[in-house]
Amino acid sequence: MKSSQLLSDVEESPYINGTESSALRTRNHQGRGGWVTFPFIIGTVMGLSLAAGGWYANITVYAIQKYNVQHISAAQIHNVVGGCVNFFPIVGAMLADTFFGSYWVVLVAALASLLGGVMFTLSAAIPHLRPLSCNNRSTQVCQTPSSTQYAFLYVTLAFAIIGLGGTRFVLGTIGADQYDRMEHQRVYFNWFIFAFEFGWVIAFTVLVYVQDNVSWTVGYGISVAASAFAIILFLSGSRFYRRVMPQGSPFSSIARVFIASFRNAKLSMEDHEYFYESTMSMSKGATPSSSLRFFNKAALVKIGNVEPQLPPKKSWSLCTVDEVEDFKKMMKALTIWGAGLLESTIYAVSSSLITIQALVMDRHLGPHFEIPAGSVFVFTLIWASFLLTVLDRFLYPLSEKVLQRSLTPLQRIGIGYFFNMSGMVAYAIIERKRLTLIANNSLIERHAVAPMSVLWLVLPLSLLGSGTAFYFPAEVEFYYQEFPKSLRTTSNAMTSLRLAVGYYLSTAIVDVVRKNTMWLPNDINKGRVDQLYWLVSIIGAVNFVIFVIVAKLYEYNNHGISDDLIFDSQFMDLHD
Repeated sequence: MKSSQLLSDVEESPYINGTESSALRTRNHQGRGGWVTFPFIIGTVMGLSLAAGGWYANITVYAIQKYNVQHISAAQIHNVVGGCVNFFPIVGAMLADTFFGSYWVVLVAALASLLGGVMFTLSAAIPHLRPLSCNNRSTQVCQTPSSTQYAFLYVTLAFAIIGLGGTRFVLGTIGADQYDRMEHQRVYFNWFIFAFEFGWVIAFTVLVYVQDNVSWTVGYGISVAASAFAIILFLSGSRFYRRVMPQGSPFSSIARVFIASFRNAKLSMEDHEYFYESTMSMSKGATPSSSLRFFNKAALVKIGNVEPQLPPKKSWSLCTVDEVEDFKKMMKALTIWGAGLLESTIYAVSSSLITIQALVMDRHLGPHFEIPAGSVFVFTLIWASFLLTVLDRFLYPLSEKVLQRSLTPLQRIGIGYFFNMSGMVAYAIIERKRLTLIANNSLIERHAVAPMSVLWLVLPLSLLGSGTAFYFPAEVEFYYQEFPKSLRTTSNAMTSLRLAVGYYLSTAIVDVVRKNTMWLPNDINKGRVDQLYWLVSIIGAVNFVIFVIVAKLYEYNNHGISDDLIFDSQFMDLHD
């Protein structure tokens, strides 16, 4: 099966038996959509990701150095911010699907990103907006931020989070809406992710270096310029965009199906009751699919309730077959989403603690250059971007030739989860080695730097990057394909929502560990972060088993694709 076929149900096909439909010809003759929009949207993605990465990449170090926050508390701030950044896309997606459309949500969120960048710049430039700095290595009590300073920081973060969250995945939907052929949408999704990752690579390297070695004000100022450029570029392409306008709230029909199913629970589907098939007609013989059969009762018409050929008004006791099928599509896809929740804690824990770990490792490359602690995570981004290209151009075509079929989205997600779990194991081993060096060298100074190169972290970071390259585009593709068409934008935010839950779970796990163990003191040289990594590795292993079971039971909508290949002998031989 061709890889492009995996997206064959993401929207109503504009081709019938290979012939271009009249609707498609009409849209194309309008001069909207197509590859002419590509540079505007991809450029916007790159600019906004650069701007957002400029503040997000170094938020832990900024909290420690400029707001006198303790190390583990700063990591928790990173977790909370990460959760909000990944939760807000679902809000933006709902607003786009229900009320305003993707275009206006992106524009407003981009303006919020610009305002957040301006406020970060002001907080760095104006001393009164933050507490007096202190030497974290000394025994002196550092000044904590005042209520006003905290308020300014929180408002700044709020605007910045809205800017990142409101554009990150909604831009993915805008871009996909410009193309009718599914293979073109798949190419766009890969470029969309590459552009986002590339912008973050520049932010995690160049901007973090500027913040650490030139000034925070200049670094944040570059973020402001990137936001402004992205907004101008996005507006410049407005006349070319194909805009898919919202059709009202799709969530009301989903809620109606759920409630109507229970209201009609006592009705028998064997008594030849009518099913309300569409808004224009009824058919006594038409039935919904057999999966999740209980919810079919939402489409049962009580005899005598409705005149034939007369559509009833939308009610909470009767839904169309189409609405029932959309509801079941979403419920099926949510099982995959739920099966990955625990795995998302791996990414959250690693991204929040990696900066703290880097601060107590040797970051020198030669006598004159020191890698900024906030830049260490860039190895994940670089490797993910590189591997994404290799997979798309070489490995996926190779697997198609060898296996005579493409890897399905769920197979790629499963591979990505396995890499993530392996990365956490590598983290645990390396951290244990670092603690051994601290003890062997009798380094008792607070936050002492271990005689161990930070480049040891490249291995687990690369494993996490491999996981991202496999699962991230596959998840975006899967939800775009499997969710109802009315929830197109929301589907693109489901990956982000899973990561948001992961960050919140990570915050809870760290809190529980801090209260019940000595693993996470403020000075991690006196703790056992490796034990936390092993704990999260076990959680990831359990989640991986759950995901494999759920994935093998999942049936794609209208595809009949099986995921038995996940542990197929051919597949294992290919990767031995």
